[in-house]
Amino acid sequence: MGTPDIYLPPALSAEIITSLIVSLDLPAPTSIEPLQVNAAFHSIYLVHFTSLPGIKARENKDGTTTLVLRVSGRQLPVIKTRNEVGVMTWIGKHTSIPVPAIIRYDATENNVIGHEFTLLEKAPGISVDQIYATLSDDVKTQMVHQLTDYLIELHAQPWKEGYVGGLTLTPTGEIALGPPIDENFWQTPDLEKYWSASAGVKSTETLESLNPIPAEGFSSYTDYTNGCLERYIHAIEVHPSLEPYRDLIPRIREFMAQLQRQDNQTELNSVAYIMAHKDLHFANIMCNPDQPGCPITAVIDWEFSGVVPGPRWNPPRAFLWNMKWDPDNKAEQTRMERLFEQICREKGAEHILKETQLNAKQEMMQTAINHIRAIVEVCPRGQAQDRVAHWRGVAEAAMEGF
Repeated sequence: MGTPDIYLPPALSAEIITSLIVSLDLPAPTSIEPLQVNAAFHSIYLVHFTSLPGIKARENKDGTTTLVLRVSGRQLPVIKTRNEVGVMTWIGKHTSIPVPAIIRYDATENNVIGHEFTLLEKAPGISVDQIYATLSDDVKTQMVHQLTDYLIELHAQPWKEGYVGGLTLTPTGEIALGPPIDENFWQTPDLEKYWSASAGVKSTETLESLNPIPAEGFSSYTDYTNGCLERYIHAIEVHPSLEPYRDLIPRIREFMAQLQRQDNQTELNSVAYIMAHKDLHFANIMCNPDQPGCPITAVIDWEFSGVVPGPRWNPPRAFLWNMKWDPDNKAEQTRMERLFEQICREKGAEHILKETQLNAKQEMMQTAINHIRAIVEVCPRGQAQDRVAHWRGVAEAAMEGF
């Protein structure tokens, strides 16, 4: 969804960042370095210290310490920061996956800089996408072995009762269930541009009215699916561009009723529920090229992660992608995916491959919801009008299967 620059934080001075750091009961930094990165949701600063006594953070070779300050924009207030902190805390407690330590955070704007933020340990090394072309096949294979081990760990962690959603921390620091979150949710900039009176919408829309974000997530795959469909029906009811699709609403409601039938529930909810990063491309994987084998040093950017049905662990097919779009590099991603499948079999982890596949009925359900979502996402933007009729036909055919 759209994220205009006005919703990103303005450049912060070294003085105001220093004031923030001191307000967090940390020593004043020796220097502050803004990073020039293409981040859609954050501005990022390296904060350097001579030392940080009492703080468990990795030291630099010269004995100094560097932390990473990520200052959040206002696109998805509160839930994104809380989810990232909750998930990273869970990952640190329950797996061996290397994640940066969380030093401080604030999921409100009631602080010196007036923005949500996380202050993290700096992960050593460099992101794999920046050096991917220089890596040997042996190093790539080692990395896929490491990532496979991480996924085996995540699949081994039980999420009984069919939970779908994010995580958060209670005021006392306990991990608790939280709302699901997705990078493709409608965001604050979208409310003003597409869901206000200027767009012909008569009702007052909010992030909660347009996105499936109940406070403690959903109880099953079908519960989550119906939660999404309720939001899509609401969007169709209120947005002028979706008026031609209002005759679909009775069909969608009948589809939702079919999903609640016991025989369908048994088959549709026959999935593993796993913690998934959901955006595990090589820009989010750090490595140290100076060490033998160039091992993975950290997995970063967990803000859109959560517990999902196994087949939804990699929705944009980001896993093992080096962030280059040309055909040769997409073919390289496919080659790495085949290597991953081979390694799963070698490690006796074929169950991972099975748990990430949809059965026939799940495929039909997911096809319907994907195409209804596509209609709801593009029509308010006036996009892809030549494809919407086709998407409607695909959605109707999939719903008819129920």
